[in-house]
Amino acid sequence: MRIIGCIVEDHNLWFVLIAAIMCVAGSMVSATLFRRTMAEEGPAWVHWCFLSAVTAGAATWATHFIAMLGYQTTAPVSLDGVLTVISALIAAGGIGLGLVLASSTSARIAVLGGGATIGFAISAMHYVGMFAYRVDGIVSWDWRYVLASLAIAMVCAGSAIHLLRDQDNGYRVWQAGMLLALAIIGLHFSGMAAFSVTAMAGYSQNGDSDAFAALAAAIGMVALLIVGTGISTYLVERKASSDGENRIAHIAMHDALTNLANRRQFTEALAGECNAIDSGGQPFALMMVDLDRFKPINDTLGHPAGDLVLQRIANRLKLAARSGDIVARIGGDEFAIIAFGVTGVATAAEIAERVVEVLSRPMVIDGNVVEISGSVGVALAPDHGTEPDALVQHADIALYSAKHHGKQTYRVFEPQLMEVIQRQRSLEAALRRASMRDEFRIVYQPVFCSAKGEITGAEALLRWTCPEHGEISPTEFIPIAEELGLVARIGADVLRKACKDAASWPAHIDLAVNVSPVQLLDPRLPQTVAQALADSGLSPSRLELEITETALLNNDEAALRTLTQIRDLGVRISLDDFGTGYSSLSYLHRFPISRIKIDKSFVQKLPDDVGSASIVRAIAQLGSSLSMKITAEGIETDSQLSFIKEHGCDEVQGFLTGRPIALADFLVLTGQQAENVEA
Repeated sequence: MRIIGCIVEDHNLWFVLIAAIMCVAGSMVSATLFRRTMAEEGPAWVHWCFLSAVTAGAATWATHFIAMLGYQTTAPVSLDGVLTVISALIAAGGIGLGLVLASSTSARIAVLGGGATIGFAISAMHYVGMFAYRVDGIVSWDWRYVLASLAIAMVCAGSAIHLLRDQDNGYRVWQAGMLLALAIIGLHFSGMAAFSVTAMAGYSQNGDSDAFAALAAAIGMVALLIVGTGISTYLVERKASSDGENRIAHIAMHDALTNLANRRQFTEALAGECNAIDSGGQPFALMMVDLDRFKPINDTLGHPAGDLVLQRIANRLKLAARSGDIVARIGGDEFAIIAFGVTGVATAAEIAERVVEVLSRPMVIDGNVVEISGSVGVALAPDHGTEPDALVQHADIALYSAKHHGKQTYRVFEPQLMEVIQRQRSLEAALRRASMRDEFRIVYQPVFCSAKGEITGAEALLRWTCPEHGEISPTEFIPIAEELGLVARIGADVLRKACKDAASWPAHIDLAVNVSPVQLLDPRLPQTVAQALADSGLSPSRLELEITETALLNNDEAALRTLTQIRDLGVRISLDDFGTGYSSLSYLHRFPISRIKIDKSFVQKLPDDVGSASIVRAIAQLGSSLSMKITAEGIETDSQLSFIKEHGCDEVQGFLTGRPIALADFLVLTGQQAENVEA
């Protein structure tokens, strides 16, 4: 009751109201800054500790002096300027020291040490300020209220620190702010209740109330400016920090080049949707998108142009997808789409078809017309799985099927596609083992002179019998070897063995060895050829390397350098499967080609197909005019052989004239031919 009476009877209530507003505002700001200080480390902690101490000290000091100026007494009153300033410094310095302790990792030191220090600093500021309050009269103190005021300040301050250490609960700041306000107000009015003045006889009521009101207003304005500066600094820094965190979060979850969702965001989103499916969430479709023919763009136009293409592709994918779907870039030229709410194959197929169509539109990059396309694999949830790994695997299997059926199309996952991918993976593992254990063998298909019917050479053909799957066609295992990076090693072994075998043949019989596009782009190929010739003793003039037109498309400048070096060794170059690729006559002019091999797709239609007959005649005449040898491959009937002989093809090979045979059988065949010649 004494404290309430002190407030109501001994104070000007307007001053009390201003002091209360100042106290609550300052305490809330101080609690906010205290919390931030305790969360920081290093140089940032020093900054926030200083700002917190100054702001809290100013608010506490202003509350005290505004309320003290509202204290009503009949005795004359004056203020000691030095002690007034000291009281302000005590408030700021003591609170700063309390924050140092409150930032300790030890909860006991933080709450007891930090809270007690802050409470004691508020108390010291109050009572030093009271000593600065000079009154001409008899002053007396009730020490019970003095001790109560100290207890209130320390307990409330310690409780506030305890609440502020809970960084996970935002409401703690408000609760701590109210406790700080209670510490300041409770201390002040408990202390004022302990203070009493008896005016000397003959003195009239203090006439300085107007001056005190002006002083209180000035103190309040200055304190509010300091408090406002503190909260403004906090808000500005928080906004900057929030913007920075948002930027960092955006960078962490988005692809830097295309601004699409990156692999991390895609993975998290897919996992979230799969979890939702298990809880009764909506179905969705997962689409894996892979660009076709993207690598040649980087090789021919450069990586900056490739980056522009990827950015255009990203924009097109966002247009093809529906609003709300997630479009992500998960690799170099690999993308993914999570299409929400897709309940059946028809809807998924419609979206996938739109993606394929949009990607196939030509684009102009740096003045160059770029034609690119994409293949899409689709898996549906929950039909094709509810686990992220399973869905990705099934979509990849569908994508693999799309790329191996002509590309620029889409496939929806079907269980039977698993058999294809399982065979593919089984062959990959077996092919690695075969490469390490040298399980390949070479057969030789004889090449005959069309005029005399004599053997003039043989083409070395690679064969592989897989222990699990039996005989595997080169058209199946050679592309796998290229993807696995094994073809260079396998090709070098074939060249070495074939040269060694051919060295034992009659000197007039030549050897032809196929070179894959991957081998042709290897700058070490000329050295490999030279080493094989040196080790075997085979004359370079007896060796002929067969290349395809598609091998010249990837990088014709590199291919020209490699082929020129091989020709300089004395080795001949033939162009295999002529007529099935781009058939550019510039190849025959620019590259050191000495032989053209007419593809069997034309030969097998002879002589009845007029178009094929015209093509074969034209190639034969072209070779003759360029002084190149012409070989027709794939001869299977007598009528085909007769047509070829009539139209000037130099050599023939095919099942009619001779199937691929083992080395021993080929040696027998060449030996029989030698006996016939001698006879």
